[in-house]
Amino acid sequence: MARAGAAMHGEPMPPRPELIAQLESHFRRITHALYDTDVPAPEVDAQVRPWLDEQVSFVDPWQHGVGREKYRLGLAGFHTMLKFHLELAQLNITYEPTTRSGRAIVDGIMHLKLLEPLHVYPLRTILVFDFVVTDEGGDGREVKFLIRAHEEMWSFADMIAAVPGVGFLYRKVFRKAFAWGFLGASWLTARARGVLPR
Repeated sequence: MARAGAAMHGEPMPPRPELIAQLESHFRRITHALYDTDVPAPEVDAQVRPWLDEQVSFVDPWQHGVGREKYRLGLAGFHTMLKFHLELAQLNITYEPTTRSGRAIVDGIMHLKLLEPLHVYPLRTILVFDFVVTDEGGDGREVKFLIRAHEEMWSFADMIAAVPGVGFLYRKVFRKAFAWGFLGASWLTARARGVLPR
């Protein structure tokens, strides 16, 4: 009904629910392949490569790179140097039919197993995939799309807080000391300008 009403009033057509459902399913599989090192690297490449734009970019707090071959090489190294898996909490798809562009946002916890079984390092992670749809599917056809950008976001604070020993000092000592120092500086500057809260 919403699609028919939009068409009658000349408004942009909302995306078909089955299109969104297909995109969600694809991005769940892609995320699992990318962020679970129990999946062999050649299989990861086979699952992910068809969905990559030639000029796909990757960004995380440490690096930025552009190009499908660089992305594939980094992915192979990521899966052979480290051990981890992502516990997916939620996934959301937004899609604009008029431009055939969309965004997938994944929220989860990446469990880094660098010292397994002694310690598994949990890291809150948000993934953002920008994509363009090349075929919306329908009539028995699957949706086709290309990922143009992949951003991985996590907090250095979370990383430090999860380090055994160091994390305790960071949470219990540094953060509290910094908070008191910040409040002291705030009191001095606010008092000097006569804007102390009363």
